[in-house]
Amino acid sequence: MDGRAPSALLRHYEALDGASREMLAAARAGDWDSVCRLEGACAVVIARLTEMARLQPLPREEQGERMRILRQIVERDAEIRRMCEPLPALLDPPAWAMGSSFTLH
Repeated sequence: MDGRAPSALLRHYEALDGASREMLAAARAGDWDSVCRLEGACAVVIARLTEMARLQPLPREEQGERMRILRQIVERDAEIRRMCEPLPALLDPPAWAMGSSFTLH
């Protein structure tokens, strides 16, 4: 950026970035209540971002910063999702071991 204060829209992206960092920290600490609370806060910011972007698009000079923020959010989200996933399917007993019948089509 060129030293000017960020637009209101970019400040909302920055707020979302901060909440994303907090969510990851909470997930790493096993504080899933905070993860859920922060997820709700993010939903509010995203709704506001959507409305603001419809009324006033992000200036061209802020697009690079927006993309950097979004990449970081996506990376954090992926890490949080990996932490929440159940054990891999390889650890589940196969259907035939559970007495289920199945056919391949």
